[in-house]
Amino acid sequence: MPVDPEEGLVTDLMLGLMVAFGADIIVFVGVMWYIGNVTTLAFVTTTGLIVGVFAAWIGWRWREIRKIESADNADRTVLDELKHRYATGEISEAAFERKLDRLVDIEDRTERDEVDTEERAPERAD
Repeated sequence: MPVDPEEGLVTDLMLGLMVAFGADIIVFVGVMWYIGNVTTLAFVTTTGLIVGVFAAWIGWRWREIRKIESADNADRTVLDELKHRYATGEISEAAFERKLDRLVDIEDRTERDEVDTEERAPERAD
């Protein structure tokens, strides 16, 4: 079953199944325990299994969403990260501008160095 991070951690399907089946079974077994038709161990075991299955499902979705988000973050450039930090309010506008200027300077120097290297390369080949 593919995971879509846009749906959130707990989907409508999960919530529906928990309410329609999980909660109903827990209530039914609880009533049966109250009446005396089911032992305490059976009630606790049934409740634990149902809650455990749904907790495991949520844990699995959380892990899959984290994998997808970390893969997305790996493709993020330094500029994208800087924009994200500014947009979330992590850094001020002044800090954003300083860091952006520094980043542009580094990229300019890198491009100049690459051009110089390319121009010198044919001379060395002779």
